[in-house]
Amino acid sequence: MKHDLGRSLSPAPSVDDDPVAAFRAARADVEAILADPGLATRPCDTPSGRLPVERHVDQVVSEDLPLHGWDLARATSQDDTIDPEDVELAWASVRAVPDELMEKLRTPGAFGPDIEVFGPEVKLGEDASPQDRLLAFIGRDPHWRP
Repeated sequence: MKHDLGRSLSPAPSVDDDPVAAFRAARADVEAILADPGLATRPCDTPSGRLPVERHVDQVVSEDLPLHGWDLARATSQDDTIDPEDVELAWASVRAVPDELMEKLRTPGAFGPDIEVFGPEVKLGEDASPQDRLLAFIGRDPHWRP
């Protein structure tokens, strides 16, 4: 699969066969792009609009991974507390998204087959914690249990 950068992903085992090796291969691909100033600063299309590659990578790592960490922790009945600084960063980021783009982000398939960025907002009471408000805004039910 080719992306805006005209590069293909390196050969790697499937996540099902060897998740650690698949992760390491993906990380090496990203690190190689970030190490090349010409590629790192090149604009690319993202769900957040057109951004330099390095900004998009930072956005995914800094803002998206803590949310997926919550998914994994909640699904496996572990401590699912997100660092308050990460909550604040992600909240500021998602609240800054224009309504038109947020609608697209909530539309399944808008960025390709089987891609769903955010689900419909989950309604919570006024007394919800900042973490719960963030999760609900992006379509996760903070009260869900496995």
